[in-house]
Amino acid sequence: MPQNWKKLILPAVALLVVLAAAGFWALNRSASGIPAFYVWKLFSGEAHGGAHAPVNGIDLYYETYGDREAPPVLVLHGGMGFIESMHYQISALAPSHFVVAPDSRGHGRSGDSDAPITYEQMAADMLALMDELGIAKADIVGWSDGGIIGLIVAMEHPERVRRLVTMGANYSLDGLSSMPPENAAELGAALAPARDFYINVAPDPSRWPVFAEKVLHMWRTSPNYAAADLGRIEAPVLVMAGEHDSIKRDHTEAMAHAIPDATLDIVPGASHFLPLEMPERANASIRTFLDD
Repeated sequence: MPQNWKKLILPAVALLVVLAAAGFWALNRSASGIPAFYVWKLFSGEAHGGAHAPVNGIDLYYETYGDREAPPVLVLHGGMGFIESMHYQISALAPSHFVVAPDSRGHGRSGDSDAPITYEQMAADMLALMDELGIAKADIVGWSDGGIIGLIVAMEHPERVRRLVTMGANYSLDGLSSMPPENAAELGAALAPARDFYINVAPDPSRWPVFAEKVLHMWRTSPNYAAADLGRIEAPVLVMAGEHDSIKRDHTEAMAHAIPDATLDIVPGASHFLPLEMPERANASIRTFLDD
């Protein structure tokens, strides 16, 4: 057992208790494998715990895994998600990489401000986190909103990205198969598991209604990039999506075509939840691409 087992086990046990009490396990796609992930964090020797970094006026929560001297990779979750959403990718990459996994602005255990949540602001937060950790250049693996953040970092600061993997990401609203609702109430019970997780770990649980409306507004109004903007990306990019993704197939193909050095990987049988539904398949592609 690791020497810092108390520091690791107490938060994990507490989180398992509140998640179970909140009925979080009803969200099968996100919850599947999370208990095993907490056990892995305790006994693998790869997890270093979590911390908060002061970035752009908020305290951004992040966790690190793996050898600090190994190639760095940022693993970015999707909208209304949290670090645990990417547990399959984190545990797969930690043996060979220094993994940095943050809760995005306003999400999970990270702080928020009164300003809107935007993809551009979250991209700026990731750059600031890299600066805080002394990381000049890193790989990025992002799912959904995390993939959009990765695209923006790679477009605006190509010198900071070695390789990028996106899963189920879009660069414009044209890529959505359907528009998100105008308010959180329309989603009803579908948001309950995310809400339950949020109110048990967020710095200010009472902000859930504000947070949910912020994210929905962001989804309805952005991103707004053109295919030509993707031409600014210098890093090799693996563009992944599920065969039945909520991002339109032709949009994903157009994204791969517009990026100068992109590889397209459409995974048969998968939906937008590719990294959770088919982790072995997703991780095999990710590892092969990053190790190339």
